[in-house]
Amino acid sequence: TYDTVADSGGPGLYRGGNAIHISYRFLEPGSISIHDDRWLTHPWGVCGGEPGMRSKKILRRFSVDPVDPPVEYLGSKSDHVHVEPGDLLEFITWGGGGWGNPLQRDADLVALEVRRGLVTKAGARRYGVVLTDDLAVDTAATTALRAELAPLLKRPEGEVFHRGKPLEDLVRAAKEETGLDAPRHPAAMKMRGPHTKLPYVKEWIKSFAGGAKY
Repeated sequence: TYDTVADSGGPGLYRGGNAIHISYRFLEPGSISIHDDRWLTHPWGVCGGEPGMRSKKILRRFSVDPVDPPVEYLGSKSDHVHVEPGDLLEFITWGGGGWGNPLQRDADLVALEVRRGLVTKAGARRYGVVLTDDLAVDTAATTALRAELAPLLKRPEGEVFHRGKPLEDLVRAAKEETGLDAPRHPAAMKMRGPHTKLPYVKEWIKSFAGGAKY
């Protein structure tokens, strides 16, 4: 399969680009490597835009059980993953962050994107747009919803990037939300190389003694 992921682009005056969902069926035994990004943190929204969707990589081991295959969640950077004929990799990229206030996006354009499958009817409400059963704009309801959402979507004065949830929350919920263990802080691992002799690097490592935290 090869398809776009509705609602994956961050809402904004200019919507972030949607993620792509690609499925690869392996025909021969071998190993694969994945070099993507954004499995833990969300792509940032900019100047009032909302963050985009995170990426996800799912390996379904049909070679083990063709009816109820075991599932493995892979990080966005994974090397030398062994696969067998019949295994299926779902490669879902991340969606881009939105730019600008989503409540200022043209309501008719949002409705068009719903009809094209880029945004869902429910997702249109993130732009403050209410649609009728035939996917036309309900002007009165849209005006009311946008007025209701305006104070809720207001970003701090001078903020450029909207990063979404705090990193601490993402790390805490990583396993539940992504199927992957949270990454360890670099200072929690043994560091090598000449840069570890630099005074400011030594001080940085020392500051995390007793358990590194994000």
